[in-house]
Amino acid sequence: MAALLIALAACARRPDDPVLSLLGRTLKRGDRVVLLRSLDPEGTHVGMVVDVAGGKPELRIYEQTGSREYALVRTAQQGDSFRNLSLEDVDGDGKDEIVVTWEGGHLEIVEVISQGADHAYRSIFQNAGRQVEKRYSPAGLIEFWITSRTYDEAPGEPPAYATTIYHFENGKYVETTRK
Repeated sequence: MAALLIALAACARRPDDPVLSLLGRTLKRGDRVVLLRSLDPEGTHVGMVVDVAGGKPELRIYEQTGSREYALVRTAQQGDSFRNLSLEDVDGDGKDEIVVTWEGGHLEIVEVISQGADHAYRSIFQNAGRQVEKRYSPAGLIEFWITSRTYDEAPGEPPAYATTIYHFENGKYVETTRK
């Protein structure tokens, strides 16, 4: 029993943990943390999704400064509700990008956020459709299969849908040419 208590104490966060301090500094009354995760193995970048009181959910990316404090470096707010956040190497460069999915009305929204050589975060892909699927190419890279209504149907016919595939090529996502 004593060994278990020692192990639990060793794994517990200390009160001076900079992430706990970040939560206390940034959350306002009524805000709710939906997701909090490290974006790198060192823990110097943190992603937090917050359901903002009286507003829409927001992704906030923080970077640890020299003083161990975290500074806000990017926000993203795409839909009415947050769906998922994953870290994946979308371009095969060995570095993970942030893949975020949201829901807005009847659409699913996907955004890929990358950190550039200047350490600034930027969106490298953003799209929406009735359904967004993340699949993998034979090379192991992520493709997005986005199904949307075409509105090509005649009156009285059921809705028509088409799927567009996007893959990463030459530094950006492009529509895949079907053969």
